[in-house]
Amino acid sequence: MVFAALPAPHALLGPSGQVQVLNDALLALLPGPVGTRLPGQPLAELLRACAAADALLAPAAEWGPTLARALATGKAEVLTPAPQRTAPGARYWQATLRALPAYRRSPPGLLLSLLDVTDALHPADPHSLLSRARLRIFAGHLPQQVWTATADGQLEFVNERTAEFLGEDAASRGGLNDWRRAVHPNDQAAVLARWEQAVAQGSPFEVEMRLLRHDGTYRWMLAQAEPARDAHGHVLRWYGTNTDIHQLRTLTRQLVSREQEFRFLVESLPHLVWAATADGRFTFVNRHWVDYTGLPLDQTQNGWAQLLPPEDRTTTVQEMATHWASGRAFELHTRLRDARTGQYRWFVHRGQPLYDARGQFVRWYGTSTDVDDAVRTQGLLEAQNQRLTRANQDFDNFVYAASHDLKQPINNMAGIFEELTRTAYFRDPEAGQLVTYFERALAQIYSTIDDLTAVVQLQRPQPALPEPVDLAQMVRAIVHSVQNQVLHLRAEISLDVERCPTVPYVRAHLQSLLFNLLSNALKYAAPGRPPRIAVGAVPDAETGRPVLTVRDNGLGIDLDRFGPQLFQQFARFHAHVDGTGMGLYLVNRIVESHGGRLEVASVVDAGTTFTLYL
Repeated sequence: MVFAALPAPHALLGPSGQVQVLNDALLALLPGPVGTRLPGQPLAELLRACAAADALLAPAAEWGPTLARALATGKAEVLTPAPQRTAPGARYWQATLRALPAYRRSPPGLLLSLLDVTDALHPADPHSLLSRARLRIFAGHLPQQVWTATADGQLEFVNERTAEFLGEDAASRGGLNDWRRAVHPNDQAAVLARWEQAVAQGSPFEVEMRLLRHDGTYRWMLAQAEPARDAHGHVLRWYGTNTDIHQLRTLTRQLVSREQEFRFLVESLPHLVWAATADGRFTFVNRHWVDYTGLPLDQTQNGWAQLLPPEDRTTTVQEMATHWASGRAFELHTRLRDARTGQYRWFVHRGQPLYDARGQFVRWYGTSTDVDDAVRTQGLLEAQNQRLTRANQDFDNFVYAASHDLKQPINNMAGIFEELTRTAYFRDPEAGQLVTYFERALAQIYSTIDDLTAVVQLQRPQPALPEPVDLAQMVRAIVHSVQNQVLHLRAEISLDVERCPTVPYVRAHLQSLLFNLLSNALKYAAPGRPPRIAVGAVPDAETGRPVLTVRDNGLGIDLDRFGPQLFQQFARFHAHVDGTGMGLYLVNRIVESHGGRLEVASVVDAGTTFTLYL
């Protein structure tokens, strides 16, 4: 963000001159979308683009050696264009290359900054007093510090901006030869040596130094000067400028700091991190990428496809080409070869596009995350689930077949026993009690078989669809089916469903719910008091779904003791009462299969309330 907003044209280059990033000012200098295609290209492409835009730079042959010197010495290197015949509107740009420090395994880079020196390369005739007067007028209106010096290096003129900065009186501007006093003490020796060398050799002068402002603060300045020569090549005068680069240096330090923080972050992440141009050419890979793939950045572009299994390469390369062209975030699962073991592991690759302030696609940032362990675990879980599903299906089939096959011999046994009790004469006085026990045992066998069949049918997919069920009508039908038990116990059953008279439910399931809860309320009635059973239904205050309640005054359940077992199969809490222990299990399974829930509140010897959120 800070780099993009720098007012002068700037670019970040790789150690070999590869273009990495252009700021907004440099993008604006180039025609159309040319600048957005330059990241990842060699420096020569940037030079050609500048030439096409009539932005004249130093000859291409000078850039390679200058770039190497900047990297080797760590000092700023300047490339000044030579005057030539130009088209109208062409501008000369002086280039400065500054080395950026390396960070961990990442190579050092370069900061390229451009300065418009068109006017300096085409100065007015130094012999003309009129031209010099015009220069003073022109320099007085420039926002930059402008100065001139004699051939032997004596300062002879500074413009208004320079005087304002230094705090000098306008009348004394001509006698500023003791300009050294404004240079920071730590910079004076180097600046003076560089200036004396330029004057002696007649070569261009450039130095970065700190100058004392009138308010007592130092600011970084880029001082540059070019000699004006006569027809014989003799230096006649020096024309110079001081450019305030204090903010630029601050921003550069911040940029370097941010770059270091970014590299620290991407090297600390347990992912393979990469960056690429808009068309998919890699410009950065982190250490984890190199360690895993064995491919440094310069080999990644043409070698990444070889990391894929041979049978997946064509398809994956085509998919990646589609993603590169889309300019949208993507996620892709592939296998990559581990250079250390030769084994393939599953990775998920995620790419995120970056757009600049103008909405133009700039580059990709992405990660490749090792998910091999998760994929293998998922495969094992799916295999185990399949085995468990088959086992459950086999068990359901067995239970269903067993319950079905048992019914016929039980029916035969019941018929024979009924005929025997009708025609035979038993002399044993306890025979009647034995007959009662046998009938009770037969009833329990029938109940167990019916419960097992109901469980299996509940677990199988049901084609039945919900329908509006009249609650009052269904409750009355169930009460009628247990009328003998109701009369025997002198039970009172009340019904309050006015707020929710109909319930959308699978009819058979709702009937099973109500029958189990009502029959349990009668079965587990407290000795010594008639059962009082209340059935109610209201819409839920938040969801509007039906809430059904069945409340009794029976034996109750010790929830502290039996709570965890409440909905388990064959769980029984009152040993003195016959039962299979399947009723509450079935009720809970039915409610859950419809996306509802069952809540139980109970007090021992006071009663139980079942609340069904249907």
